[in-house]
Amino acid sequence: MKLVKVDATSSTNSYLKDYVKLNSIKVPCCLVADNQISGRGQRGTAWQSQAGKNLTFSVYLPGLEDIHKQTFKLSALVALALIKTLEKYFTPKLSIKWPNDILSRQFKIGGILIENMFNQNRAGASIIGIGLNVNQDEFPGLPKASSLKSITRSTFDLEILLKDLLFEIENIPLKFNTFSYHDVLELYYSHLFKYNKVGMYQYPDGSLIQGLLRGVDNYGRLIVEFEEDRIDSFDIKEIQIKY
Repeated sequence: MKLVKVDATSSTNSYLKDYVKLNSIKVPCCLVADNQISGRGQRGTAWQSQAGKNLTFSVYLPGLEDIHKQTFKLSALVALALIKTLEKYFTPKLSIKWPNDILSRQFKIGGILIENMFNQNRAGASIIGIGLNVNQDEFPGLPKASSLKSITRSTFDLEILLKDLLFEIENIPLKFNTFSYHDVLELYYSHLFKYNKVGMYQYPDGSLIQGLLRGVDNYGRLIVEFEEDRIDSFDIKEIQIKY
């Protein structure tokens, strides 16, 4: 995989998107920044990361067939690639909080932001932004955030960890084009936080409701069962898992 390193950028996703267009990149490419100044997360939130302590990078993945029809399938495969890599580092109690936050011991250690790129042909591409808290010790104002170092009490080599992550990510297009959505979901459910368990959910207006997490539908929406067997599906802006 082509690797591009920069000292600092506002957003690795934005930088890589422009880089791919300007250089007509046709192969997988990774842009990694020592310092991401204005990283973006899900729901329009900012991704905070201390310079030189964590991994903030984006990967351009071409050759994704019919990506416009299977966007959540890609999201699930990326989350699973991170889980598989971190398991090799003996990271405890790993799980995926819908849609693709990475948790360890119920603390958030990683986030994913995917921006798909379509063309007139069947094959599309995607820019996958990943933020992983690695060697950072403190997260002021973020009680649910942590890092690999804080959880495992070990310091990590960022270059080696990035290499291992990219090895798994580079295999995603093959899996995306050959695995069925059902098979990917089964793997995803095996790591899904609160799957088939009762939990609290918050609506955009701040109100809370108790429900049973039943899974994810064909559009990547969260399926929740409430009292009296009422089942609803929600996209990321319509509901939030409280934990």
